[in-house]
Amino acid sequence: MSSQAVSSRKAASSIILDENRESWLVQLIVPIFNEGENVVRLYRRLIEERIPFDALTYVYDCADDNSLPYLEQLARTDSRVKSEQNQYGCGVIKALRWGFAHCEPGPVIVLMGDSSDKLSVIPDMLSAWYNGATIVSPSRYMKGGKQHGGPPLKTFLSTVAGRFLGLCGFPTSDATNNFKLYDGRWIRRQAIESRGGFEIALELCYKCFKSGGVITELPTEWWDRTAGESRFKLWRWLPRYLHWYLRLLWEVAKRKILPRPAPAER
Repeated sequence: MSSQAVSSRKAASSIILDENRESWLVQLIVPIFNEGENVVRLYRRLIEERIPFDALTYVYDCADDNSLPYLEQLARTDSRVKSEQNQYGCGVIKALRWGFAHCEPGPVIVLMGDSSDKLSVIPDMLSAWYNGATIVSPSRYMKGGKQHGGPPLKTFLSTVAGRFLGLCGFPTSDATNNFKLYDGRWIRRQAIESRGGFEIALELCYKCFKSGGVITELPTEWWDRTAGESRFKLWRWLPRYLHWYLRLLWEVAKRKILPRPAPAER
């Protein structure tokens, strides 16, 4: 482990660490598509906010991605920064599948390349993972959470759907937020079925809940991107979101009348 990684760990005083525990890595996965200089902005925020990590992996689709010159420059100054070409095909789902398939045991955190996420919650996410969470879900829609900007219709649908899940008894009111922490061993065992856009987070929350895994939420804030172009396709992806959302609602309903499953193995 690099000295830089060790010092960044020590800076996160809110994380509960057990020095006798088996070795684990804090892994950050960032799917990108022509983010350009945004990749540098995200890296600088991580450093400035003293966020602990051992590997920061940007997963890209094509060899002509305009982010690559910036990533090469970052990698020359920090060995924790890596860029990997997704070999599964184009799209964010395939990029995340690639990242998950090549992760190590330990906490795996998905970040967006547009710097829309509140990075300062990461130490608390790591603490929740250490204390047994399979998925840690920062929530814009729980008490203390906020959302800044974004298309009004998308914001309305996401808010209503998330809060309704929470009211029904699901352990997070923001299952669709892709800024999440996953246990590395657990995520590598998942056969991801999503084929569209960002509904993958909803699918994984469903599978974790159904198998008896632990989902922990904590408040976060989200900002709409200010640089680059959003590739969120609301009407194209909405049916895929509904597929997993309805399955999740049915699982919540069954949980109220049937015994809970045995906890999932991490």
